[in-house]
Amino acid sequence: MKKFSSVLIIAVIIMVFSAVLTFAQSSGKAIVDDACSKCHNIKKVSIASKNAAEWEITLDVMIKKGAKIKPEERDPVLKYLNALNK
Repeated sequence: MKKFSSVLIIAVIIMVFSAVLTFAQSSGKAIVDDACSKCHNIKKVSIASKNAAEWEITLDVMIKKGAKIKPEERDPVLKYLNALNK
């Protein structure tokens, strides 16, 4: 019974973690689709091959150029962009 409870708890933790990641990626995707497509074909973003540091630099440059991304949206956007290359 103890083993079953432990397995159940681990399964729930994994499911919650997966849900949080999925939400972050889906909200990041929605922000990217909205903000980036104002100036770029969204395919340009999705095919770009960049590492995490390059995406951070690119995102900061795009924000300085006027991309409408709020400070609290930065992390979900970066998580989504980094997931594109995996």
